[in-house]
Amino acid sequence: MSAARQSSIENYEQTAVKIRQIVEGLSEPLLTWKPGPDKWSIHEIVGHLVDSNIVNSYRIRKIISEPTTAIVTFAHEEWTSEQRFGETTLTEMLDVYDALTRYNSLLLKKLTEEQWQKYGMKKDERISIAHIIDSFICNHVQGHLGQIERNKSSYQAG
Repeated sequence: MSAARQSSIENYEQTAVKIRQIVEGLSEPLLTWKPGPDKWSIHEIVGHLVDSNIVNSYRIRKIISEPTTAIVTFAHEEWTSEQRFGETTLTEMLDVYDALTRYNSLLLKKLTEEQWQKYGMKKDERISIAHIIDSFICNHVQGHLGQIERNKSSYQAG
């Protein structure tokens, strides 16, 4: 396995750790507080990250199994608003994210180099499995960790 691929997988595995660390010990009022009517609570952000991990899991499996597959999208705003994340505990959502990340890591480590190089299509753009891991998951999580920090700061300032 190449060093770059190993690094991508390790970074992906760390997303579960980072999400858990940033929300550990937060009060329920902070977890459910929204900075605005059309903004997500921390609880909803975590739910969205679980959904995103699920969608990207599907994308990876589709790419390795079906030639030049189209990259599926999802209506993340609607998914978040319709799922009533408040009825699922934060611990349950974190446990799902952890389990899914472990399961996906098992697959990623088993892929041949040929499979790792496969790609899907987003319009005319080739999207590799590495891109899904590095951008669609790791960078995406990092962006939402910043959103969680902003929510925490706004809540404390308010």
